[in-house]
Amino acid sequence: MRLRALILKEWAELFRIKMVLYGCLFLPLFMAGMAGFLVWQGRNLPPEAQAPLFNAALLYFLILPVMIPVTLAVYSVVGEKEQGTLEPLLATPLSDLELFLGKSLVAVIPALLLTWAVFGLFLLAVSFLLPGGIPEGVLGLPWLLSLFGLSPLMALFAALVAMLISSRASDSRAAYQFAGLAVVPALVPILIYSVRLTAVDLRFVILEGGALLALNAALLYLGIRAFRREDILIRWK
Repeated sequence: MRLRALILKEWAELFRIKMVLYGCLFLPLFMAGMAGFLVWQGRNLPPEAQAPLFNAALLYFLILPVMIPVTLAVYSVVGEKEQGTLEPLLATPLSDLELFLGKSLVAVIPALLLTWAVFGLFLLAVSFLLPGGIPEGVLGLPWLLSLFGLSPLMALFAALVAMLISSRASDSRAAYQFAGLAVVPALVPILIYSVRLTAVDLRFVILEGGALLALNAALLYLGIRAFRREDILIRWK
């Protein structure tokens, strides 16, 4: 219940900032539009030639759950400190684990919901844009696992890295710059998929998922150790 109350409170404050709200809405729609345009360009190609275009287009939906949480998670600590709203929160009975995990989920949940929503819009648009619809075999188990299995792990990785940086930084601009590093390891599957331009390999999805699980567990442990409210308040006064 305390974790839920924290998440709802954070959402109410976060999405009151118009730039954050507009950014969260614009980026998914832009990525979905780019993916749709890429597929539409191959509308006159045979189905077997459209498959690589679909693989490239689907990569856009692996970028979203990495990029969106970085912006939201960085603001959650250093941004609140600059606004003067962090001290009352740190004085609550919430544990460091609840604060760190709750603020991370504040960034992860909207990123996933937006990613999956625009992915659904993309599929709907493609079914109308292409005469033959979606080529058979494109949306197989590996791609579905990437979108609905890897995406949450990638989003959590990005949020945890951003939270860890945000909890140690004292300036929002520096925090945003360093938090950009969160996207580098999480984009490894995207780089591999884009180079291969073939169907996503199930073994690689499982391997990447295992690596992200281990990294997320390590980051959560490090984040809780770094997220000490007394140190944050004393250091930033």
